[in-house]
Amino acid sequence: MLKKVPQQARSRQMVDFILDGAARVLNAAPLAETTTNRIAEVAGVGIGSLYQYFDDKEAIALSLLRRHLEESAALVHGTRLASGGHDVSERLRAIFVACLRDHRDKRMLHLNLIDVCGAIPSTARFDANIGTMVDDLSAILRDHRPEAHPDHIRLCATSLHQSIVLLVHAAVSQPNLERDGTIIGHFEALDAANRKVLDLHLRQQARAAAR
Repeated sequence: MLKKVPQQARSRQMVDFILDGAARVLNAAPLAETTTNRIAEVAGVGIGSLYQYFDDKEAIALSLLRRHLEESAALVHGTRLASGGHDVSERLRAIFVACLRDHRDKRMLHLNLIDVCGAIPSTARFDANIGTMVDDLSAILRDHRPEAHPDHIRLCATSLHQSIVLLVHAAVSQPNLERDGTIIGHFEALDAANRKVLDLHLRQQARAAAR
């Protein structure tokens, strides 16, 4: 993570240079095999400038992970808006495929980010990005079943988000799962099961209201 938050435009640009350079380095080699010197070299900044903002390469990787979550939240939101008017299964599949493609294009980088996931501190910024993605999934499910209780929609959206994360990470670790279509089929099965649970909640809700 950042040692200090850059306040000026020039400082923010410096941090962006460092993170962009780190992303290129970590998309080519494991984190354990790279160094801050290599990151600074690829970023085109001095090693002293790098250490102004980061303690070590692990701190840089955590900042990359934070940026990745922000970009993922924007990707999910944009895909939801673009898929409006389509069937619920098509909309959710579009989000999954968009996330899958994003990770596929930067496979080594995401393998490195998966490795540092365990070191994520539970901060408002991390949680907010995850919450934003769940909000978008909730909106799709709410369009599908507007009469469902908000708590049930939120629960199913959270379950769906966790399924997307696990399956996308599995595809990054085992590319053959995507090549033979296994991962897409697995997502579609989980999505269908998840929506059956939402329908079950809805029937229980209707029976309770009829008493």
